[in-house]
Amino acid sequence: MPPDARMYSWCVPILSRSKGRTVGMIANHFRGEGLAVQKTISSPRREKAFAFADHTRFFAAAECSLDDFYIFDGIPDASGSIVDFRFSYINPNAERRLGVPRETLYGKVLTEVRPFMIQSGLIHQYREVVRTGIPYTCEVFIDDDMIKGTWLNVQVIRLGDGIAITSRDVTEHRRRSDHAHYLAHHDHLTGLANRTLLHERLRAAILRATERGRKIAVFLVDIDYFKQINDTLGHADGDVLLTAVGQRLLSSVRDSDTVARMGGDEFVVVMPEFRSIQHVESCIEQMIRSASRPIEIGGRKISLTLSAGVSIFPEDGCTAEDLLRNADAAMYMVKDSGRNSFRVFDECLRTKRRDTA
Repeated sequence: MPPDARMYSWCVPILSRSKGRTVGMIANHFRGEGLAVQKTISSPRREKAFAFADHTRFFAAAECSLDDFYIFDGIPDASGSIVDFRFSYINPNAERRLGVPRETLYGKVLTEVRPFMIQSGLIHQYREVVRTGIPYTCEVFIDDDMIKGTWLNVQVIRLGDGIAITSRDVTEHRRRSDHAHYLAHHDHLTGLANRTLLHERLRAAILRATERGRKIAVFLVDIDYFKQINDTLGHADGDVLLTAVGQRLLSSVRDSDTVARMGGDEFVVVMPEFRSIQHVESCIEQMIRSASRPIEIGGRKISLTLSAGVSIFPEDGCTAEDLLRNADAAMYMVKDSGRNSFRVFDECLRTKRRDTA
């Protein structure tokens, strides 16, 4: 006897008695498939006793399950293919999730009650489970009239021409997982991308630029005399200053750009697919002006300046490491030349680095 048919034959008679619904024809269909085999090894009385025990155990398990559990009958089209489903059983946990009495849903069409099934494409996956017999599992975010802002882990198996669905709320798990991922990829002080996320995004940008024949600008930005400022302000106010500068840099770039804190007072900006070198220079000038405005901390206005170096992919390097190294070299040339400006890595610096090496 197929496991799915056996489960359904257990469930339907109990549900029929408990809700007063006439679904014996469906149960008899599955009995015809499987329970006839049992008659060759047991008496009719013993068979009924076993069947009743099976029904009771299944119904008790479904009713007490901490997961949401549903059974749906398939709705065929003229060719016999299953195109939609009707609610056949809803356990108490699922009833609480939906927020309506389960009796009000029995017999109703799934996509009419839950249009989300069409919008999300889940109804297609459910039909495929019936067509192929292959179970389907996914995690889906639901936010509609019945279920608000919830991540569900959904498992679907075939039951004859219908399906059984078990779902579990994994919202809190997703929140913890997302939070852990955030902490692993963002700077704890400024909330900007950290070194790990910077390298991931820069390598991805290089891959895209290589495929499309585009360029990337990498800015390395450093606060001038930050150690002296930090010693004067104290570390707590120094942290406030770093956060303010990071947010000013972030507000000066496009959504497609990445602003990261490398550590200390160093920030990196990755600008993929820029228009021209003049556009790059205009952007870095705007960043320096914006971030250099006096910042009020603890009732005092703190003035600061920034130095920045710029490298361009692919001229100044074809790897993340080379681009960051050359932007750093350009930035230190600015430091040596008086600070409070920027420099684009060029042939002069390339020759100087070659001679130094």
